[in-house]
Amino acid sequence: MPNATWQHLRCALGGDLGPLCRPLDRARSRALLLLVLGLLAALLLGALPAVRGVLAADARAADRTARLHRIAAVVTGSVRPDATSPGHRFKGGDGVVVTWDYPAGYAVTARIDLPQAALQGGTVPVWVTDDGALADPPPSRLSLALLAVGTGTGLWLLTSAAVLAAYGLRRQVIERRGGQRWASGWAAVEPHWSGRLDGHPDSTSP
Repeated sequence: MPNATWQHLRCALGGDLGPLCRPLDRARSRALLLLVLGLLAALLLGALPAVRGVLAADARAADRTARLHRIAAVVTGSVRPDATSPGHRFKGGDGVVVTWDYPAGYAVTARIDLPQAALQGGTVPVWVTDDGALADPPPSRLSLALLAVGTGTGLWLLTSAAVLAAYGLRRQVIERRGGQRWASGWAAVEPHWSGRLDGHPDSTSP
């Protein structure tokens, strides 16, 4: 295998001009070399954002958390028209109306799906922005790192697929060209080989 790899490399770079490295063979070797380089580039293209994202996950999670505030919101009732009795216990996932005061003196009412079971009149944690608007919880370092790895992997797969498709098309062109050259050469040689032009028809002919 190492010898074959070295021969392909020499042939692709024009360093081998022997009978086993015809122009068609050189085209095949160059296509194979470009395939290897393309797959390496695809791997690098996917690895760079993945590594950068994983390394930056801590800072990004901390930055997002610093711009949000976790406060206690009061459960005031159900989102359904039929009001529940005071002290009713809601299950996690139930849609309820909650209120909170943030910033100080600024009352906000919103509808949320409970992250956990809670009593009407009790409190549940919510995340809000600096102006008191409801926000999604900040992402964890792990989720950001997994997102970066997933993005890098997807980019690598897409780029690799494009490289393989380009290689397949190039090989088709090369093999088609090789077939045409073989047919042309055989058309020139066959009459002499069979003896038809020399007055000696092929003995296998009836």
